[in-house]
Amino acid sequence: MLMSTIIAVALGIAPISHDGTVSGDYSKIVGRYSQSVDSRGKTHVRGFHGVTGAPYELTMDKDGNVEATVGELIVNFQVREGA
Repeated sequence: MLMSTIIAVALGIAPISHDGTVSGDYSKIVGRYSQSVDSRGKTHVRGFHGVTGAPYELTMDKDGNVEATVGELIVNFQVREGA
């Protein structure tokens, strides 16, 4: 699971197929971001949208539940490992 792909989904850059999968390398368009993990195991990511420049914050828990704030938009989804 690549964080750049998760960020790209949250930013609306990465298309999600009908079966819920995402493929491709989005690291260049996502750009730089900072990532940390807190004492509860939640991953926190901050950065700026690679296209619009809007700031974003993303959190993902151990179960793959993602909540992202992109500018004024709030996005929620769940991440699972592919088969």
